[in-house]
Amino acid sequence: MKSTFRILFYVKRDKQKSDGTLPIMCRITIDGQPSRFNTKVSIHPNIWDAKASVATGKSNEAVEVNALLNEIKTSIHNVYHDLQTKENNVNADRVKNIFLGIEVKQQTVLELFQRHNEDVAKLVGISKSKETLQKYEVAHRRMADFIKEYYHVSDISLKEVNHMFVYNN
Repeated sequence: MKSTFRILFYVKRDKQKSDGTLPIMCRITIDGQPSRFNTKVSIHPNIWDAKASVATGKSNEAVEVNALLNEIKTSIHNVYHDLQTKENNVNADRVKNIFLGIEVKQQTVLELFQRHNEDVAKLVGISKSKETLQKYEVAHRRMADFIKEYYHVSDISLKEVNHMFVYNN
């Protein structure tokens, strides 16, 4: 499912610092649901273009601020697209929390399966046979194909595994 996704930068005019600068805030909106956070970047209000959400001019401050905002925007886009390809549960708060490092990345079915297969590979010749490892690798590929076909994503989080997932598989 395609969702609407926007990133907006704005200054918080009621929080002027002692040096006269204003903090730049970021608002992420996905499907009409906003989530806001402070970018920890400040700017003088006379060089902020509210319509374009950028610093104007060629001063060092303007160039530096715009570069930082572009980095933030790119990182947020990457988080959003990563969530879109791997999970069905994408919302503005999750994107913000992952970007800020608050949310621990959810463990996924195929990542767990792959880690299991790596552990089995270490035991080949000790307590597991090569054939056993090959069977697990085939099972991993089939699980990946199943997730891609039925859920239209490359992987799903363990939190999304339910009775229907097990039944359909």
